[in-house]
Amino acid sequence: MKKQILSAILLFVFAIAAQAQNITVHGTVLSKTDDEPLIGASIISDVKGSMGAATDFDGNFTMTVPEGSYITVSYVGYTTMKAAAQPTMTIYLEEDAEHLDEVVVVGYSSEKKSDLTGSVSVVKMKDVADTPTGNVIQSLQGRVAGMNITTDGTPGGLSTGTSIRGASSFRSDANGPLYVIDGVMTRENPGTILNSNDVESIQVLKDAASASIYGAQAANGVIIITTKRAKKGECRVTFDATLTLQTYQSGLDMLNADQWGQVYWSAYKYSYGTTPNSELYGNGATPKLQPYTNLNGVIVNPQNTDWEKEIHRTALMQTYSIGISKGDENGSSSLSVSWLDHDGIIKGSDFQKANTRFSSDYGFLNNRLRVGGNVTVNWWRQHNAPGGIEENAIKMHPARTVYDSEGNYNDQVAFGLNDTPNIMRQIEEEGNNKREYWRIFGNAYLSVEPIKNLILKTNFGVNYHNGNDKIFTPANLRDNTNNLYQYSSKTTDWVWTNIAQYNADFGKNSIMALVGIEAKRNHFEDMFGEGKGLEIEDPNYLYLGNVTANKNTGSGASNYSMFSVFGKINYSWDNKYLLSFTLRRDASSRLSTAHNYDWFPSVSAGWRISQENFMEATRSWLSDLKIRGAYGVNGNDIIANDAFYAKYAMDLDRAAYAIGGGNTLLPGALRSRSTNPDLTWEKTYQTNFGFDASLFNHKLALSFDYFHKKTDNMLVEKPYIATIGEGGYCWYNGGSMVNKGVEITAEWRQSINKDFSYSIGLNATVMKNEVTDLMDDIYYTWGGGNGIDKSIVGQSLGSWMGYKTDGIFRTQEEVDAYKAEYKVSFGNPAVGRVRYVDTNGDNEINDRDRTWLGTDLPKAQFGLNLGANWKGFDLSLFFNSIIRDAWNNSKYYTDFFPLWTGNHGIQLLEASNAYDRFLQTGYYDSDVPAPAVDNSNNENESSEYFIEDGSFIRLKTLSLGYTLPEKLRKTLRLQNARIYFQAQNLLTLTKYSGADPEGLGYPYALPRQYTFGIQFGF
Repeated sequence: MKKQILSAILLFVFAIAAQAQNITVHGTVLSKTDDEPLIGASIISDVKGSMGAATDFDGNFTMTVPEGSYITVSYVGYTTMKAAAQPTMTIYLEEDAEHLDEVVVVGYSSEKKSDLTGSVSVVKMKDVADTPTGNVIQSLQGRVAGMNITTDGTPGGLSTGTSIRGASSFRSDANGPLYVIDGVMTRENPGTILNSNDVESIQVLKDAASASIYGAQAANGVIIITTKRAKKGECRVTFDATLTLQTYQSGLDMLNADQWGQVYWSAYKYSYGTTPNSELYGNGATPKLQPYTNLNGVIVNPQNTDWEKEIHRTALMQTYSIGISKGDENGSSSLSVSWLDHDGIIKGSDFQKANTRFSSDYGFLNNRLRVGGNVTVNWWRQHNAPGGIEENAIKMHPARTVYDSEGNYNDQVAFGLNDTPNIMRQIEEEGNNKREYWRIFGNAYLSVEPIKNLILKTNFGVNYHNGNDKIFTPANLRDNTNNLYQYSSKTTDWVWTNIAQYNADFGKNSIMALVGIEAKRNHFEDMFGEGKGLEIEDPNYLYLGNVTANKNTGSGASNYSMFSVFGKINYSWDNKYLLSFTLRRDASSRLSTAHNYDWFPSVSAGWRISQENFMEATRSWLSDLKIRGAYGVNGNDIIANDAFYAKYAMDLDRAAYAIGGGNTLLPGALRSRSTNPDLTWEKTYQTNFGFDASLFNHKLALSFDYFHKKTDNMLVEKPYIATIGEGGYCWYNGGSMVNKGVEITAEWRQSINKDFSYSIGLNATVMKNEVTDLMDDIYYTWGGGNGIDKSIVGQSLGSWMGYKTDGIFRTQEEVDAYKAEYKVSFGNPAVGRVRYVDTNGDNEINDRDRTWLGTDLPKAQFGLNLGANWKGFDLSLFFNSIIRDAWNNSKYYTDFFPLWTGNHGIQLLEASNAYDRFLQTGYYDSDVPAPAVDNSNNENESSEYFIEDGSFIRLKTLSLGYTLPEKLRKTLRLQNARIYFQAQNLLTLTKYSGADPEGLGYPYALPRQYTFGIQFGF
């Protein structure tokens, strides 16, 4: 009994001693990058048998461990940390570059980034989250190597264009990538489908190995967009809002009304040696503006009008977004609502969009059965800028006023004022038009795991679009008859995908096998009606039933379908040797029945050489190195849905026939297109070699790719000779083209201490495009060839043909020597005129001297991203740059007086002064042709004079943000609270003399933007 009592006492003492050796740890786990709490981080003691813990919503944890022990803290995407247990701990985890974005979404599945053997770029959404835009793709400009994004200031971002690794087709509408949004394929503008705040991740599949699982739809690359979902254990409410001020930043220096007269007097003196007799400027020794009448006879008192200032304005853009999400053990649901109100910097243009999105994903039977889906409903309305308005703004004569003396729009075309319509009148007319659209986009899926590692999944996606346009042109001084046009269209796309995927690991072997079957269909139908002569122009009366003349109606429909089977196998051994094989068979309704299907294979391999034992000595500085290579084939069938068929059209004008004689004509049918029974697939053959490396403990990440992309059997609707007769248009396979280049991406990321970190990211693309073959009968005519002996074969797509030039004739002696050396059959050499070059060396200047002058396709593209975080502040600057030549077509108006009766550039005033100096000194010292009244030197023809260095460097975005401290957020019960300021298009360095080197030609002007934004999360 005594022994039992003694034993009990000893046990009690030992228990007290053991309890005394334990400590309770109260800790917080934070991200070293931004001080954000890490929710759900794992904390484990090194003492066997001790209980682990996980951080809560605020990153906090509590656990009891033996005194003197160590705890290990881990979190996905961060470096695991081991530390001695203390009663109070604040633990900062560093982001692990090797595991960041470890799993990326690829075709019909996801893979570890380290296992990828194709060329895939992952977009970091946090880098673009601050950019206010109606189109998330617009914010990626310059940030992805090999991807070229063109955009302008059109409200809503609807004019954004995208190409990956150059043009793969002769057809401009067939060069855009395939978008896959939550598994649903589309080629529609993402700006009409998504709210940017709903996007979780974007992956860009650039080569055949990564994209060939999409077969005939992937010749131009694939952009996979995954939307946000609630995470396990998460319950969040978020609110984002931005207010953006937009200002007009481009434009050209044009003549005012008085200067225009001075240049006119100089041009007349140059051509005829005297002064003109002008209804607008009089007939004195110097020009003086004269009153004139409007088309209605009302007096116009001329004054200077700056048309660029008249049509542009400072405008606002507003965005608002609310999101609610909740996730638990069984699944998740989320709902978001957003509103975009975007006024354009061109008066009268705007864009409004309402977007609602709901997503859910739930598991049953221990997650062996999962069901879910996404649905997005969009409504948008827009008022467009009148067509060609940016060009017309520089064409308009400065003596044209907006209104006459009685307040009517001035539409006078006489007196040398040119015939351009009054663009302010056009802006007002557009304000009465209605353009409204709806879209329902979404998918539903079900997946089953009947046995371990085997997933069967079915996914059905729908894209429904409905649009209505009502365009009314009221009577005006140019046309006293009003006109009403209405158009409606409906598009229904569906795609049904069924796949089986098996994943297994056998020792050092890892395999993923996927097979699938897919069917898709597109149905489009539209109708229109138009007419003239509405008696009342009240908006409530503007319906087709009220037109009184020129009634016309029509409708149409088309269908397109594709059926596909596909498979993919990924194999990995010891996480070092990687192999992937893909095969897809597509059948398309757009091609001939004999050739409507084909096979599209790809194979790729990778070697993680850094895992080899012989690389042991490099591991102190080389964290990871993977070498990879790929080859594959993609297709393209983007032509008219009915391209294969012979088409006939009913036509009263051209196919009428008086059956039975008499004067009564009955409509007949005429052929509008012929069929081609041999029409088959356009194919792109792609080769890719590259490597991915991580150095210096993952601080430096490098990626390099070389690609060669050849497209063969190009689909072309070639011109035909007149002897074929009506309906000679027909689609053919003919021609080939090559794109090849190099892509480099580098990023340095480093945390100096818990308060400060920074990053530097650079991407560069160098690429060349070349047309390598054409059909024989269009070899010298298609694409700008001269029709005789110069073909675009060997040149880049879109190359310019014209005359090479050698500056301006400075003296009469130069002119005389030129005429003595060459027989001049083209142009009229004179002082102040452009000098043409004898390119073929036959001592004659004629049209045979036309040659290839180059292209505006980018030679190289760069993106530079600088970022820094200090305590709660974050700063980022993004620069993008393009090196290329540019065709400055605005010189047609600005530099050549005789080519247009409207306005001209201020440089002609200096050219006039240079001609006056020539009359005194005998030397013409301007690089701009002298103003003249006639065009005897044929300077309207395409020539090297119009080509400039179109390269530029632009500070695209500058962002400064501040996140509220954690203690204040906890007090306010906020998970996240951030305010920020962003400026776009702040600075541009360029030698280009046109309006904007980024948007060549006359696109909607790109504004400078200043944005204030707030982000809250509860």
